[in-house]
Amino acid sequence: MSKHLLRAAMAVSIAAVAFAFTAPVRAQDAAKPEKPKRQQFTGLIESIDAKAGTVIVKKDTTSKTFKIVEKTKYSTADKKDAAIADIKVGDKVKVAYTEENGVATAHKIGPPDTAKKTD
Repeated sequence: MSKHLLRAAMAVSIAAVAFAFTAPVRAQDAAKPEKPKRQQFTGLIESIDAKAGTVIVKKDTTSKTFKIVEKTKYSTADKKDAAIADIKVGDKVKVAYTEENGVATAHKIGPPDTAKKTD
């Protein structure tokens, strides 16, 4: 009978060790941060500083500074694939961006959506 008790105790010990190693892995999976949510801001371009990598867009009395990165896409009313040089101060634009750690990074800058005509 003691052999059976010893085997049962050994099996329980092995199971406890196995569960002890899997619990921290599950906790790490649950701690992944969420991706920043995409947002939009529409207004007039107030300034463009390609060297500093920033664009300032103003709507009413609110100005918002956006960081532009290599992957930022640009478009105009005339060009679907434009460059930063095609965007001008005073243009009305819609900026698709994410905000992380207080920095708004522009992913797409282009003309705002126009209202669809209904007949």
